[in-house]
Amino acid sequence: MTEIERTAFIKEKLMTWGADVVGIASFDGLEETVCDLYGDRFDGLNRGVSFGVYLPRRVVDEVLEHPTHTYLAYYDIANSLINQIGLRLNNELMKQGFETYPVPASQRLGAKDNAVFSHRMAAQLAGIGWIGKSCALVTKEVGPRLRLGTVLTDAPLFADRPMEDHCGSCRLCTEICPAQAILGRNFNSGEPLSERFDFKRCDSFLSETRQTFGKRICGRCVAVCRYGKHEKGENNE
Repeated sequence: MTEIERTAFIKEKLMTWGADVVGIASFDGLEETVCDLYGDRFDGLNRGVSFGVYLPRRVVDEVLEHPTHTYLAYYDIANSLINQIGLRLNNELMKQGFETYPVPASQRLGAKDNAVFSHRMAAQLAGIGWIGKSCALVTKEVGPRLRLGTVLTDAPLFADRPMEDHCGSCRLCTEICPAQAILGRNFNSGEPLSERFDFKRCDSFLSETRQTFGKRICGRCVAVCRYGKHEKGENNE
């Protein structure tokens, strides 16, 4: 199987298994950055199969007013589906003789904002979308209303091209953030996350929400994004 044939095969499989969007990220030239962030656990895995599962738009819209258990339910359902897709892809690539690492959906290491691996980085490099001011992955089709999965591999796959930032001067997510954690800066890969996002403020707000709602949940920056709204007369461009 050629590189292009294997890439087409993998993408078709993921869509069949339930993914709504798929892209291939290349980490060539970024090995030092990945090592600095995550150590040597991913050495040799120079491709990332990134995929997303869309969230129901009207369900997401409801959290503009307050958290809902419906949003929480579909958040968990999407994450579960992502983990199933990731495991199936992982096993398919292993059977073909490749090294792999399926990154769990929404898993963090400890109390800080330290992920096993950045789904957003992989998705941005894979051309699925761009990283918005909210630090979420934003797509032209549904905005940030999706959950992401990643399978790292050394399989020879044809990489997609990253997508440019389309946020421009929009500040909707910055202005709606109840914790004032979104600092309003456009994504710059050379800057640390702390320049764009105050994790402590967000974490504190989510802890307060758990006291009143029972779960750490917000989602207002996701719901407000103009991309993916598809309202009558609205132009997302």
